Amino acid sequence: MFLAELIPAIWGALAPVLGSLVGRVLLALGISFVTYQGLSVGTDALYASVQSSFNGLPSSIMSLMAYLWVDKAISTVFSAFTAALTIKLASGTSLTKMIMK
Repeated sequence: MFLAELIPAIWGALAPVLGSLVGRVLLALGISFVTYQGLSVGTDALYASVQSSFNGLPSSIMSLMAYLWVDKAISTVFSAFTAALTIKLASGTSLTKMIMK
């Protein structure tokens, strides 16, 4: 009996806040998604530029670079850069401010 009276009271108190909160969360997620996709496109373009700069090198230097795993090192650096940007975006204060307003 008590639970039947408690649920409508809680719902009545949360209903006005819920619409605003859901809207703000969706807005923040949308902005985060667009920002991440933009940074992903920029990072991919930079990675393609770095790869294309190696095209004119002689084969002996290319084989030395392959032996030293330079391609894997460059890929690791770009992966770490993307991971750092993702973590900074996810824990950034702008996202928190948008949700908490």
